[in-house]
Amino acid sequence: MSAIAIDVMGGDFGPSVTVPASLDALQRHPDLQLHLVGDRPHIEEILQDCAGDRALLQRLELVHSESCVSDDDRPVTVLRGKRNSSMYLAVDQVRSGKAAACVSAGNTGALLLTGRHLLRMLPGIRKPAIIATIPVPALDRNCYLLDVGATVHSDGEQLFQFGLMGAVVVASLTGRKCPRVGLLNIGAEEYKGSREIHDAARLFERSGALEYVGFIEGDRLFSGDADVLVCDGFAGNLTIKSSAGVVHAVEQLIHQVAAADPDRSSMAAPLLDAIRQKINPARFNGASLLGLQGIIVKSHGNADREAFTWAIDQAIKEVRNNVPVLIADRIASAFQTTSQTNQE
Repeated sequence: MSAIAIDVMGGDFGPSVTVPASLDALQRHPDLQLHLVGDRPHIEEILQDCAGDRALLQRLELVHSESCVSDDDRPVTVLRGKRNSSMYLAVDQVRSGKAAACVSAGNTGALLLTGRHLLRMLPGIRKPAIIATIPVPALDRNCYLLDVGATVHSDGEQLFQFGLMGAVVVASLTGRKCPRVGLLNIGAEEYKGSREIHDAARLFERSGALEYVGFIEGDRLFSGDADVLVCDGFAGNLTIKSSAGVVHAVEQLIHQVAAADPDRSSMAAPLLDAIRQKINPARFNGASLLGLQGIIVKSHGNADREAFTWAIDQAIKEVRNNVPVLIADRIASAFQTTSQTNQE
């Protein structure tokens, strides 16, 4: 497998999380090679403290960076004054072909701008999208939501493209040949929603390239009614962060119940552990930046060691399936189908 570049300095915890998580990924994937991009002395210090055999460390390459991008940095400053940052250099590893993908927990806006600058957009794609994973516990499967923050406002054509890209990713990750695509809307009735939503719906209905299932309301987010849910970045970001807040609230409730009645909680411990595992946010970490001529996976900024390892796993899957090429082919095919339909 080609190497994956890790922006070691990104995220709330930086190398203290990203370096041990990288070693965990190497242990789980014997054919994996990683390029750790960041402050080399700091990385070497952590590697000395981490238990790992020599064969494992031989699959690591360290790339030194002079600076890092903070959450407070405006995205444009990365291009103007932080081209020696760990984020920029990690993405540049993909541009140069030294790595097949980049994983970062850093500033989302800066990562997106850097990706668009260095990797460029795929032909036919107007705007990028970030796709996130949402659990559907009742069906023991996942749903995928996009966009969750890359493009705040999107017109109908962009939403249609998001659906095409999302379907490609879901098919490659899950093996579902015809993922069901729905539009997140304020109501299921055909007259509800914005002009952009209705424009997108018409494109989905005419396309024939997707299994379109119509409008889906927010209360059906975890129902499994669709494999891919499409919305603009404003609605998607609110949705995904609200969902994370609900999970956190449920976790707090479980702890409160356990503390209030230790005897009962000990009897219910297996059930509570199963619930925690089902809704554990770490298992769903890793949001892909779609529409670029290369693979970038965005980890949540406060990801712990386990969660960051899941983000690396996400990048590995996309590399193995060559997702950017699949998206480019799907977009070209959809354009051809639409053109033929219009001629008829």
